[in-house]
Amino acid sequence: MKRLIFSLALAALFPASAQVLPGGGGGGAPPATTTSNNNYNMVPGSAADRRTDTQTALGNMPMADPGSENVAFNGKLWNVTNNRLMRSRFETYLTTPEANGPEDQAYRDIMAQIMELLAPTHKQAPDPVTKVQLRGPEVTKAFALLPEAGAARIDGGLCNAVANAVWDVWTSQKRVNERKLANVAMMERRKQLEWNAEMGMNSTPLAKTGGGSSKNGQQNQQQQQQTNSATVGRTSGYIKGIAEIEARTKLNETAMGLSEVTSKIQFQALIIQLFMQRRFEHAVIACRFYPNLFRDGESILQLDKDSDVQKLLSSSFGVPPTVSMIDGLSLEAIRSVDESLVSFENLVARRDVDSASNRLLEAYAIGEYLPRVRRLPMSEKTKVLDFVRKKNKLLSFLEMKDYSSAETVVMELRTTSDDFEYAKPLAAIQTAKTMSNLHVNNANAAMGNKDAKTVEAEMRAAAEIWPTNPRVTQLSEHMMQSTDMKSQALMEFDRLLSQRNYRQIFENQAPFIAAVADDLTRKQQLEKVLKDMGRLELILGGAKEMAASSPPAAWEKVEKESSLYPDDPVLSKLRADLGVKASDFVTAIENARQQEEKHQIGSALAWYLKAKSMHPLSEMARDGIKRLVEAVKLGDQPPPSDPTSASALNN
Repeated sequence: MKRLIFSLALAALFPASAQVLPGGGGGGAPPATTTSNNNYNMVPGSAADRRTDTQTALGNMPMADPGSENVAFNGKLWNVTNNRLMRSRFETYLTTPEANGPEDQAYRDIMAQIMELLAPTHKQAPDPVTKVQLRGPEVTKAFALLPEAGAARIDGGLCNAVANAVWDVWTSQKRVNERKLANVAMMERRKQLEWNAEMGMNSTPLAKTGGGSSKNGQQNQQQQQQTNSATVGRTSGYIKGIAEIEARTKLNETAMGLSEVTSKIQFQALIIQLFMQRRFEHAVIACRFYPNLFRDGESILQLDKDSDVQKLLSSSFGVPPTVSMIDGLSLEAIRSVDESLVSFENLVARRDVDSASNRLLEAYAIGEYLPRVRRLPMSEKTKVLDFVRKKNKLLSFLEMKDYSSAETVVMELRTTSDDFEYAKPLAAIQTAKTMSNLHVNNANAAMGNKDAKTVEAEMRAAAEIWPTNPRVTQLSEHMMQSTDMKSQALMEFDRLLSQRNYRQIFENQAPFIAAVADDLTRKQQLEKVLKDMGRLELILGGAKEMAASSPPAAWEKVEKESSLYPDDPVLSKLRADLGVKASDFVTAIENARQQEEKHQIGSALAWYLKAKSMHPLSEMARDGIKRLVEAVKLGDQPPPSDPTSASALNN
């Protein structure tokens, strides 16, 4: 059941993209090992990274691996904690003060009172006459408290949504009762019309034929025909009225059935929505309203048989999902979160900070809005805040292949937490260093044999595995000093250019300028690199100044350049730092892009508008809104988007 609840939490929380360690180029890449819990040694392109989730009964529902923090989703294996969105959201939570103010306490008291009033074991006030203590829910009192709870900021108006749904059910039931009374009145009218028709048919007997003169006989016959015509006309009106009453009665009966089914489906949809949003308290309240609103005893959820929720619940329990099942799952989720937080507090006391941060992350992912999570003291959260930040920094260093800094952070984490699994990341770091140094040794041997081609290949392989390897720098300097400066500079320039390492070219431009003076092609290439990097430096400087006043604007400014310089370490680091500071804006842009790719025009436009409200001068939001407006004009067919902006968003 815990795995089921965690999978449902992932359906609402799971981001569209995740960050993993980049794979090394060429044959010098560190060997891929099995997937670790923290994804420290996951190399894209390896067998572990290519692992996919086959088509199961759950369709596209994220499937969590209980033995690790990996999730199979849309044919790929993702790490839950190793992605920018989850890390930024969790860090935001860790830096948010606990919700222990008077307003929050009043809201919690109201929610507890509502759940108590709806409980079957609730003790009502004694009857004033019989003095008998009654037990059972008091629906009207609970309903009266919903608007008061819905006015709280933390509620987000969900209690008002529940109140509206309950009111709609009551209104529908009132209309059903009115139609029942109308049918009773019409049946009384029908009986009266049937009696009138019967009396009309029997009140005037048919005239006798024969006897009397011919003239009198003709007059009697004409008179009898007129009398019969009048009788038939009068009774046909009665019969027509009976038919109309019958039709209206059937129409009312059909409308009553449809009204009851529609109101039930709408209320069940609200219950599922609250459960999928992880608003478990509201889901419990809605589930306890349900049997008091619909007393037919039918509580099976009317879900589409091909929906992911139907398949998930049915496959997990083997029975059709019911309202009681949602009630039980919600209560189990609340209990699971409370248990995780108790474990978190005990682990912090033992200095097992790594496990404590994982337990807190699990509780946050499942019950982000539960009171126990929101009211966790800031003093407890700050104990893991520094550890989580260092852990995120470690992932960034590994991603950028800065193994020296990564090893320093591993040692710091080892001293901070007694249970930190330092062996896996440390083994990955040492493997990368060893492989890089091996290529450096091969380059040294090739340089002694004057094999320039092998030297270049081995140096390139060593730098690709560990770009900041000091031995690579030392060997490069030695080569520059011991051989012809110009040829070595040209070789170094070509190597850096092939690696798109424009940053190092820019920082060591003096020898390259002298070396390419007589080479027109390389001179043009160097001029372009220096011009582009000079422009990039100006943009980075402006973004750093802008970050203090407007992190979204600074992030957007850097994000547009990331597609042109994806391998620039300074740009990547600044982009990552600004992404954390402007996490809400980044989330809005990313969600808008995802919805736009799915052709969800309305959702994408809403996210772009939200991003624009955060940063009114946002060019990404403006261009996205413009594209979506054009798509609406073209009949919801998105026009070709700007390749530059699309590439920037994808990066």
